[in-house]
Amino acid sequence: MGLRIGNRMRSGLLAGLIPGLILGLAAAGPLAAEPKNPEMADSISPYLRLHAEDPVQWRAWDRDLLDQARESGQPLLISSGYFSCHYCHVMHEESFLDEGIAERLNEHFIPVKLDREVHTALDTYLLEFQRATGGSAGWPLNVVVMPEGHALTGIVYAPRDGFADFLDGVVERVRADEERLAELAAAGSRELQERLRADEEPLSTERAGRLPDVLWNRMEREADDLGGGFGQETKFPHSPYLEALLDAHATDRAPAWTEEFLAVTLEEMAGSGLRDVLGGGFFRYSETPDWGTPHFEIMLEDQAQLARVYLRAGEQFGRGDWTRLGLETLDFVGREMALRESDPGTVEAPEGDFRGFASSLSALDDEGREGGAYLWPGSELEAALEDHPEPDLVRARFGMDGSPSFSDGHLPADGTDTAALAERFDLDQERVREYVDRGREALIEARQERGLPRDEKVLTGAHGLLLSALAEAVRQDLGEEYEAMGRDVRDWLAARADAPEDLPALLGLPAEEAGPATLPDYAYVARGLHDWDAATDSGDGERVRALLRAAWERFAGEDGFRTTEDPPLPGMIAERFHPAVHRPSGTTAVLQLTAEHAAADADLETALADYALEPGQGIESNPLHHAGLILWLEERRDEG
Repeated sequence: MGLRIGNRMRSGLLAGLIPGLILGLAAAGPLAAEPKNPEMADSISPYLRLHAEDPVQWRAWDRDLLDQARESGQPLLISSGYFSCHYCHVMHEESFLDEGIAERLNEHFIPVKLDREVHTALDTYLLEFQRATGGSAGWPLNVVVMPEGHALTGIVYAPRDGFADFLDGVVERVRADEERLAELAAAGSRELQERLRADEEPLSTERAGRLPDVLWNRMEREADDLGGGFGQETKFPHSPYLEALLDAHATDRAPAWTEEFLAVTLEEMAGSGLRDVLGGGFFRYSETPDWGTPHFEIMLEDQAQLARVYLRAGEQFGRGDWTRLGLETLDFVGREMALRESDPGTVEAPEGDFRGFASSLSALDDEGREGGAYLWPGSELEAALEDHPEPDLVRARFGMDGSPSFSDGHLPADGTDTAALAERFDLDQERVREYVDRGREALIEARQERGLPRDEKVLTGAHGLLLSALAEAVRQDLGEEYEAMGRDVRDWLAARADAPEDLPALLGLPAEEAGPATLPDYAYVARGLHDWDAATDSGDGERVRALLRAAWERFAGEDGFRTTEDPPLPGMIAERFHPAVHRPSGTTAVLQLTAEHAAADADLETALADYALEPGQGIESNPLHHAGLILWLEERRDEG
């Protein structure tokens, strides 16, 4: 599964809908020359192209499908995922290539395939529905939507027979009482909206003033003091939480315990399996609390956020090793994720040869093995280090001198340190470092022979996040190569920002082909250009303000911000404050930037003055999801 997000208590009408959550394992298959599903084969999404040979008669998402559903009386089955997601490949192999599943879907549903990175607003809404009805959510996500546009029930990954039972159950219930189910779906949609509205009921002034204490108390309860990170099961980096901690430290607002917690978290994430210690990239998450069992998808937006976290932490706490980790993450992006002219689907940049960076690297190698690009069977490890003078030293340095922890081999990690290696192998530390560097180079060179499929979509918002990280490297004067890399990203984003009303979801493609940008896209691009301007004096201030004006005009309304300008389903409503769990909140970023630029723009000043900034009950009950917002509101109150 790509990701499981959050838990909510089930209640009322929503509790009567069908939940589903089961886990499993498998791999993906090749595509044929003449696709069964031309609409999938011609997609800009490599995730959709994976399904070109499925016997399921997939349709790409289009609002007109609701009209077709109403005419035919068939519900939609919207299946959302993304290319690098391990369990998306698993479900493809087990279910969507299965003739029995295809027969069920083709006969009783309008099957819709959705790339969650292209249709982020719709995917976010379906995730919210699944969290409310099933207790947790993730990818692959499969939601039944009635012809009127209301979600009825959903299921994430399930083995073939479990998914078949789910489909059969839906079909049986629709046949028995379709009208009642349509009413139930509509009522559930209303209840979900009412719940969101209740969460936005403003707190009293006294309770709002206590929100920072609520945040720190909740954070301390959920913090893993020994292993770092949050929670005691599946571990995610939660970069927005870490950014909030760094902001609090920068303004002397953080409790004393958080400094040690930050240190433990950054150390453990970097050395215990979440990070590709050879290449420098971070995996999406770990299934175990020790960070040692990652699922191996690598996302551009995670690299951008974590690079910035490590660079900021390195400067704030005087830790050169953390700074190096941040730079190594940016190096990884430049080396492993940069798109070339020969890559499928790439497009030309406004100038030069720069074509952006891939949105992700797949969890599966080209043989369908999860983690196959990163794991080392004994024979391959021995062959890669055959000419090294001290192969046992290299094994020890990268924790590969015992039994492998994965069936397909060792996952390199931070093993024995330099001083201990020097003593063990009777060498001086300088020679140890030389041997380690030679070993790393040999392993990386051998690894280049392995296939690692990647998603070549060029995500607009992720490039905004990346520009912020590169701006941090430039602000700290950490190397000309990061300034050059940043200029490429900045120039491409600036060219798009010159027509903010036409900002696309994917760079290099027009909005009518790629889809229009969402609120987070506008927020991340504006933040990236703002940060770059602050670091380089690039003169992008007016571009930032133009993006902010467009964001307010397109997405803001009486009830808050919509994620997308024209919501595709009737239950999708505006909210005053969107959460920041795995990436920054679009609303919080727009509000913060608007405050910073209001003095130079009367329209922005008026928009912010008219916006209801009073925090609601949902922020009090989920303070970690709004950590950055809580701290920003506290600063505004203190400043008067």
